Amino acid sequence: MNTLVFAPETLNIAETTRMIEIANASRDRFRCVFFGYSDLYSNLIEQAGFEFRRMSPWLTKEKIEHLWKVDRMESFADPFTEAELRQRVESEVALYEEFKPAAVVIGFTLSVIVSARVAKVPLVYVMPFPLTRPFLDANLSTWPDEFDYSLFRIFPGQFLDRLTNQWLKNTKLWIKPFQRVAGHFGIPPINRLVDIYEGDFNLVTDIPQLTGVSQLPENWQYIGPIFAHLEGDAPLELQNLSHDQPIIYCAMGSSANRNILKTVIESFEGTPYTVIAPIKAHIQDGNITVPKNVLVYDWLPAHKVNPLADIAVIHGGQGTVQTACAAGTPFVGIGLQPEQESNIDAIVRQGSALRIRKRRLNRQSLLASIEELLHDKAAHQKAKEIQKLTLAWDGTKNAAEFLKRTFG
Repeated sequence: MNTLVFAPETLNIAETTRMIEIANASRDRFRCVFFGYSDLYSNLIEQAGFEFRRMSPWLTKEKIEHLWKVDRMESFADPFTEAELRQRVESEVALYEEFKPAAVVIGFTLSVIVSARVAKVPLVYVMPFPLTRPFLDANLSTWPDEFDYSLFRIFPGQFLDRLTNQWLKNTKLWIKPFQRVAGHFGIPPINRLVDIYEGDFNLVTDIPQLTGVSQLPENWQYIGPIFAHLEGDAPLELQNLSHDQPIIYCAMGSSANRNILKTVIESFEGTPYTVIAPIKAHIQDGNITVPKNVLVYDWLPAHKVNPLADIAVIHGGQGTVQTACAAGTPFVGIGLQPEQESNIDAIVRQGSALRIRKRRLNRQSLLASIEELLHDKAAHQKAKEIQKLTLAWDGTKNAAEFLKRTFG
């Protein structure tokens, strides 16, 4: 039986659960082993019955916060120093030598871009469509919310969007450590940021009907949505919630920006909504005042809770967006970084979502968007159409079949 190594960044619950889904569907043909650098969500891997190797250098709390800031474009410092990246590559190469995998499967564990090539192990990238080379070739990126200052609002949006696409195609931001470590190990250079979004095989967890791009390059293919199916049912009190007033599902993901979360949650004070919010992990250390009509939970089986809501308010992570789509739930999206903004935009173009730029988020803009979406019958109808499109694809099955066909 061949071995597959799965390497999610285990500080991200969506990425971790996506890899677990694929491994579960592949375990009849492969020995599936995981590794990671954080225990934030590694318990989910071990609960699913997979071996999890803890790697060095282990991520500290401060390092995790730094990585999230880089992810949200709140920091332009390198995600890893050259020394950190080299240590990670050495640890990963040693693990490959031990397990001799047929392939390594990743979401966004960036050091694997180097280590897989050093060890000559086929690299399978399971990724959202946004920020990839074919996405940028289709000119689908928009001006990032992080730069949505009044100074730039005088320029036409189409001009700013074109500028964004060209910049993302050519920028070398964040890749100096990767260039130096690649040179140290004698592998071909990594020339641009977009190069770290590409493996030997690229499985896109979107569908062409929603991206608008039907043809992908060689070694790229659509496999369809993959999102978390956490065990357990929705709590009984949620199943029995009264629908006398609108129910809103509010989820801001594992990458939540606390200032944005604070604005969103406190905006529900005095509103005629019942809000289901799996945000417990994010409010324990914060100064957020939770209104009485906001029901706070830890992580929930979102695929079972989302259908209970009339609309959702979400951050735009792909798993969260796809869960809403699979539930037929329209949503208001507040992206925290460019990939999330693009995930939201794809559904906005379909007519069943609204997007609020994060620098324009306030109580007034949020509640106005919620009211607009609650009363938009066309948006609700479109959400049901998107639900049918989404459920017609089985991303997990398609990914597993690709792995079995290629490496089994």
